[in-house]
Amino acid sequence: MTPKQIEEFDAWVESLELKHFRPHEVRFLGNSHYSSGKAQGLNTLPPKALRARLIPVLRAADEARERLGTTIVILSGYRAPAYNRAIGGAKFSRHMECDALDIAAPKIPTSKLRACLKQLRKEGWFKGGLGLKYPSFVHLDNRGTNVDF
Repeated sequence: MTPKQIEEFDAWVESLELKHFRPHEVRFLGNSHYSSGKAQGLNTLPPKALRARLIPVLRAADEARERLGTTIVILSGYRAPAYNRAIGGAKFSRHMECDALDIAAPKIPTSKLRACLKQLRKEGWFKGGLGLKYPSFVHLDNRGTNVDF
């Protein structure tokens, strides 16, 4: 990523006027991108053409942070196909479609985060999937059909 790309992406995030998430949090490319190993350096910022797909889940995560009154961390957002393959992601991962987040709330039980996201989906903040089987995080996506997995 060039400084210009980072600046442009950060300006896009700022334009969303999220209450809590700052550009550097949304820009996080995943632990495996930064650590040594087969996925190091393989992720990218989301392509401009796909970014709008991320807005509903970003706003839902931001609202969850507001309602729960605690830190929520983005563990995974957009994944470039090479990065997704290197980390063993699903072949048709929603992350590659730029409409998914994996998030965690380290200071509260994951069950509270799950319940909050279910309520937000019920209220129409996003229409999509909730990955509820993970012990320390929740996957949310904007696939257009409500489904729990």
